[in-house]
Order: sequence, then structure tokens, then C-alpha cells
Amino acid sequence: MTTVEQDIAEKEKQLHDYVEAHPDLEEDTEVEDIRDVMERIDFIVPQSDDPSTPAFTFRAVFLGTLWVVLLSFANTALSFRTNAFSVGANVALILTYPLGIIMASILPSGFLNPGPFSMKEHVLIYIVASCGGQPYGIENVVSQMMPDLMGNTDISFFQALGFVIVTQFLGYGLSGLTRRFLVRPTAMWWPSTLSTIALFTSFHKTDLTEFEGVQKYSMTRYRFFWVAFIAMFAYMWIPQYFAPVLQAISFACLIAGRGNGKSGVLTKFNAVAGSAVNGMGVFGLTFDWTFLGSYVFTSPFWAMIMFLGGTAFFQYLITPLLWANNVWGNNEIISEDPVTHNPYANTAHLFVGNPNGTKKAGSRVRPAYFYNKSANYDLNLTAYNDVAPVTQVRDEVDGLDKHVKMMEAYPEVPDWAYLAFLAVAAAGAILVSLVTPFNMPWWAIFFNLFICLIFILPFGVVPAISGFYLYLNVLTEFVIGLMIPGQTVAVMAFKSWGTNSLVQALTLTQDLKLGQYLHIPPYAMVFAQFYGTFLNAIVSTAAAFYMMFNTNDLLKKPEWRYNGIWGAIGPQRFFGIGSLYEGLLWCFLIGAVAPLLPWLANKYIYKSKYWHYINFAIIFTTVVIIVPLILTFITQYLFLKNREFYQKYLYVMGAAFDGSAGIVSLIVSFMAVVGVSFTSWYALNPNTDNVPFDYYCYPGFGFEDKDCAWYLASGANETATGLSCV
Repeated sequence: MTTVEQDIAEKEKQLHDYVEAHPDLEEDTEVEDIRDVMERIDFIVPQSDDPSTPAFTFRAVFLGTLWVVLLSFANTALSFRTNAFSVGANVALILTYPLGIIMASILPSGFLNPGPFSMKEHVLIYIVASCGGQPYGIENVVSQMMPDLMGNTDISFFQALGFVIVTQFLGYGLSGLTRRFLVRPTAMWWPSTLSTIALFTSFHKTDLTEFEGVQKYSMTRYRFFWVAFIAMFAYMWIPQYFAPVLQAISFACLIAGRGNGKSGVLTKFNAVAGSAVNGMGVFGLTFDWTFLGSYVFTSPFWAMIMFLGGTAFFQYLITPLLWANNVWGNNEIISEDPVTHNPYANTAHLFVGNPNGTKKAGSRVRPAYFYNKSANYDLNLTAYNDVAPVTQVRDEVDGLDKHVKMMEAYPEVPDWAYLAFLAVAAAGAILVSLVTPFNMPWWAIFFNLFICLIFILPFGVVPAISGFYLYLNVLTEFVIGLMIPGQTVAVMAFKSWGTNSLVQALTLTQDLKLGQYLHIPPYAMVFAQFYGTFLNAIVSTAAAFYMMFNTNDLLKKPEWRYNGIWGAIGPQRFFGIGSLYEGLLWCFLIGAVAPLLPWLANKYIYKSKYWHYINFAIIFTTVVIIVPLILTFITQYLFLKNREFYQKYLYVMGAAFDGSAGIVSLIVSFMAVVGVSFTSWYALNPNTDNVPFDYYCYPGFGFEDKDCAWYLASGANETATGLSCV
């Protein structure tokens, strides 16, 4: 084995020699970034490889198939729950290891058992299993078929399957064209993969660099993983089962108090800023790892600061100010509670604002209200005008990377193969558009691919250097909604294909980087991704049909939301010139200009290497801030002051926490399905059938029920628990 210092020294010498040969790189920030990347990955990534190790074996195919089928059905079924939940592939990764060891010990040698269970097999099983989420296109299937939504029951299973397959595969052809930019470069290090790599190398005890000097920590990574796993497994039962209030604490409500208003009526501060459930959750806390994740350990410090700084600015400052000043004049109708009228940001009542219409302003409108069923579910203009708001629209360094060199032992998938697959997928998309109810103009398919081709590199670089992801869901819907306004089905299809094509392309790109780190043959990685995706499409579509037509009233709950309204009404009526939200169009200009500001500041105000860390693409995203912020500084402290613990254990700990939290969440979820729950109501376990999760933000609410004042105001004579109010 080599030590971290020896390995880094070797690469430092290579970089030094390269910079000497290219003096213009002497003060290049990219060279410094590469040095920083090497310090963060070399201690966890295998430093040697045996190309003769079998990868795509019978064991890999069998276990991969088993997991992708189970996860696909489970995740699709669980997505129909009011509180949707998904099972991550890390669960499969952990449970696969003992299964692989058992199969290696009991199966006869030969085709069924080529030898010890290898890390290459384990990685491919994980890649296949990671395809087991709910496909993005399933939402289109459900939205168009469910009676309470569009109700188009003429869609057959195979038509739905064809749409889902195209949605899942269309982006893969683009992925291969990005390898030289997003996979091979050392600076494109994809930090979100590191906790997964730590898990593999801990299980399989691979050849890693070691910390040089006196070692304070003697426990192996493998043993540390299980210690951390068991500890988090035991802890997670507290926020997941016994004290669910710890999942999201509205800390600002506790400071500001409930107020002295009517029962159940939030104060203005709590409604918009304080409540983590109803509002922005200023200074919100979580003690549930499923709301955090190992990204807080693996993401670079600068990216976390950008991410959390953006959250503080937009969620904690801008949003409450916009509401407090009633900028768009609709504060009175964004509510779903007929008793308290507490504001709710995402509500269908927003569309019912025409005092001259036949419906009372703020009354509830079903999604189907806006569709013209006889015209392919396009916008019903008569219905829309009846409820629309009054304000209307007026019509080379990377060649030194040792992992790149080791991958030269394996044949690469050529660019023409990716292009050929892209052509086949595009032909399938045209066929689906022409012969199924998921119709879209033929030209829109090529326009869709054109948008993805433009954004795949800039949207790929961000997660490759920071671990944070960007998506096209809003942009695709916005653009196509302007081009074909009111054509609901086509807008929805374009959004799904545009959004998911980019997601799938970058998923394959990230997996190819994972394969480069762990030295997996590219052909095997690509085939595993394709195989898992194909099985996922079949199983998930079948699961969706089963859930839609065999689960009685499951999908009739008011909490089931549907975004087709935006496709029907269209962005022109929302954001066009003369519309209610036309001022938000300035955000396009702000977003275009903002990235230039650090460059201009570096050039004309003060020259510093730190300017290039300011990334507005990350700043313009948001997340719960307090706990990740604390963990970010702890991580940076360990990197600077306790490098041995950082290098040996931190990523392993993140992977252990992710896996154990996922398993506990899965167990608790299935316990709830079969009716097993913790019903001893107390302050940390409120009865959410009667009161909100953050009941302590509401006047008159206790952890078990509301007070009589609320029930009397709503016309009831007794509480949900049976207490008489008269």
C-alpha cells in the first residue's frame, strides 16, 4: 500500500512538471482545485486494479435483477402515499454484500460461481439496483388516467410502458458525448459518489492509501462502518417512530410564540416565516438523518456555504418580505383552510380570483375544471376565464490522473454507439407521440433534445464539482408552454422528456465516473444502467396500474396534488407581459448577469482566487439550513485539524448513516401500512390526524387535539377526541 502523502506527492510532482512546461498555468486556480480534489479522494479510492477480475457474472445479474424489481415496485407503490417515501439503492448495496458472500460459498464453481464475491460485481449490482426508483414519466401516466384528474382510461398498459421507456432512455445517448468533459477530468470529481465509494472499499478491503505517521485510530473502516450503522439505526427510531416532531422543528415558532389570535389562526410571522410545515421554517431544525444525508460530509466547503447562503437569503429574507408586503395582492386567497384562512403557498385557490365569475373567490377548484376533454384535454378557456385572477395577460492536466490511465485496460464504448442509441430513442419518441395519447408535435422532440444538448455540460459541471444538482423541469415547461399554450398533454410530455433526459444523461455520466474510480469496465457499467432502467420501466408501470385500479380510495385524498394545471393555463397567463407575475421575468436577466459579477470583481475590483468559488447556480437553490450548516463547519474542521479521522472514517460514517436511516424509514413505513403505530400522544408525538405536525405554532392547539373554539368556529359541537364543546 501507498500512503496518502506518497500518492499526493507523486501527483504533485507530475503537476509541478506539467506547470513548469506550461508557465501560463503557474497561478491557474484550476491546478489548485485539482490539488484540493486529490487530497479529498485519494485516501478512499482504490489505488490498484486487476482487470482480470470478473464483473458481469451470474451473481451480479441475479442479485441486480432481484433488487431492481423489488425497489421498482416498492418505490412506485410508496409514491402514491400521502407522505411519499422512497427506498434508496444504499439499502440494496448493504444487504447485497452478505448475499454475495453466501452465493460465493454455496454455488458450484464455474459459470455460477467464478470465485470470491468481488467489488466489481457489487458495483454492478448497485448500478442495476439504483435504477429502481419511480420513473419520472409515471406522473404523466397517473395524471392522464386517474378519474379524479384527467380520466383518460383509453390509455393501454403498453402505451403507458412505451412512454415511460422513452422518458427513461432518451437522455442516455447524450451522456456518452460528455465523457471527455465530465468523467475523465480530475477536477470533475463528483463528490456525491464518495460516500458510496467509501462503502465499497470498506466492505471489500481494497488497496487504499494510508495515513502516514503516528495513527491515532486503529479501528478498520469496515468495523467503523458497522459501529456507525448500528448507532444510527438505534437512534433513527426516535425521530421516525417515537418522537416524529424531531423531524422538523419550527424553531422560530418556539421563540416568537403562538400569539393571542383566534384558535388555529397563525400569526403573520409564523404563517410565512416561522412554521416549517406551512411557511419557510426560518431557523428550522431537523434531527432526522433522512432529511440530511451524507452530502453534508462529501460536498466541498465552498459549495455548502453557497448553498446555505442562498437559502438564508431567499427563504428567510426575500419570501417573507414579499408576503408581508402583499406584492402580488393575493394574500387573502392563498389558503386551503375555510376556518383559519392560514396562507398556503401551493394551492389551487390561487387561480380562483375573479369576483365577476360564477365561483366565489378563493373557492376550491378541481384540476379537471380546466380541461376540455373533447379536445385532448387542452385548456377550457370558458372555465378558465370564469375563475382567472382580475389582472389578465395582454395577449489536459487530466491525462496525469492515474485512474484514467488504469481505465485504459478496458475498451471504451465509442461515441458512435451513443449516437446510434440516441437515434433509436428519438425514433421511439416519435412513434410514441404519433400512436399514443401521450402526444406531442414531432418537432418538439428534436427541440427537446436541443435544449438538453445545450444544458448538459453547464448543468453537469455543477454536480461534478460541488455535489449539487440543477434541473430543467421549470424551464422546459415554461418554454413549451409559450410555444403551444393550452395543450396540456403535450406540455406535460415535453416537460417529462426534457427534465428526465437531462437527469438520466447525468446519472449515467456520474455512474461512469464511479466506474472510473472503482475501475469497472465501461461496457459493463453502460449495460448495467440500460438493463436496470428497462426492468424498472416494466415493473414500475405495472405497479402504477395496480395502484391506480386496485387500491380503492387511496388516490382520492385531497393531499394528492397534480401539476397539470400549469400546463393547461400556461406560462403566458402566469408570467407574460401584463400578467400578475410579469415582474418575475426580470429574474431571467438577473440569472444571466449574476455569474459575470465575480469575474468582473476579480478583474476590476480586487484580484483573488476566492472569487471563483462564488457559484450563483448553487446560490439560487434552497434547503433547510441550520443543521447542515453546523455539520459543514464540523466537516471543514476535521479536514483542517483532524485529517486522519476525515480521511479514514468520515465518508464511511456518512454511508453508514444513509444506509441505516433508509432501512429504519422503510421499516417504519411498512409498519404504518399494516397499521402498527406509536399512539402514546405527547409533546414529541402529536396526533397528526387531528393537529398539524408543528401544532405548537397554532393558538389553541395541543399535541392531541384542537380546542373547542376551533371546532365551534367550524360548526362542530365536539372535538375529534369526543370532548363536548356545548
